[in-house]
Amino acid sequence: MLPDVVKGFFILLFILVPIEKIFFLHKQKIFRKGWVTDAIHYFIGYFVGRTAGIAISGILIGYLLKSLINSELQIKVASQPVWLQFIEAILIADTGYYIAHKLTHKIPWLWKFHAIHHSVEEMDWLATVRLHPIDQIFTKTFQIVPLYILGFTKETFAIFFIFGAFEAFFIHANIKIRFGWLRWIIATPEFHHWHHTAERKFYDKNFAAQLPILDLIFGTLYMPVGKMPNKYGISEPVPSGYLGQILYPFSKRKKFMNQVKRIANI
Repeated sequence: MLPDVVKGFFILLFILVPIEKIFFLHKQKIFRKGWVTDAIHYFIGYFVGRTAGIAISGILIGYLLKSLINSELQIKVASQPVWLQFIEAILIADTGYYIAHKLTHKIPWLWKFHAIHHSVEEMDWLATVRLHPIDQIFTKTFQIVPLYILGFTKETFAIFFIFGAFEAFFIHANIKIRFGWLRWIIATPEFHHWHHTAERKFYDKNFAAQLPILDLIFGTLYMPVGKMPNKYGISEPVPSGYLGQILYPFSKRKKFMNQVKRIANI
């Protein structure tokens, strides 16, 4: 029997690659630049995500944030229909993600980790998983903690995680399908590709993962009709290999600290 992480990878591969080949936005190879690196990110990121979920629920919430838990409120939340909990969970979790995501763009030391994700130069479904573990844990904390504190049921969490995973792969996919008015309700490639554009002025647009209305409310929405980016990536020279990308944020910090030490010894 194949592990779930392997089965999941091949299911995504056999579903999304044909769709990208038929409805492609940009003509590019399946095994484009950085594909192998991103495949490594996929498998390691899977275990990082599972570990982060356990750590967040068991340590952060169980001990550090225990005082914030209101059992009466949790009972009321859990007693709601699952479909209503699901809608609430999306709204709450994506608001948390929006805040965390924006912080990774505004705070320089957080950007060093998030820059790994933005270093993708050819967008497709696998670009989703190019994430530094620190970046992944940081944003996941902002998503998950509120849901745990409020007491959403396990069924709601399961549906939310499946939906969230599908949506993440979907918005990065190399597809040109137009979704009409739906693009204002749920995030699509039309929405998220602009966040990855190589045009620096759009780096700080479209922070939400699922709900474009959050960017509309906070004034960060950019989704022109009939236009899509031609180039992706950032100007910073991010390493192309997995290990290099993991060490990248720390290499800059080490250089800075060495400079500080040299100055102190003068």
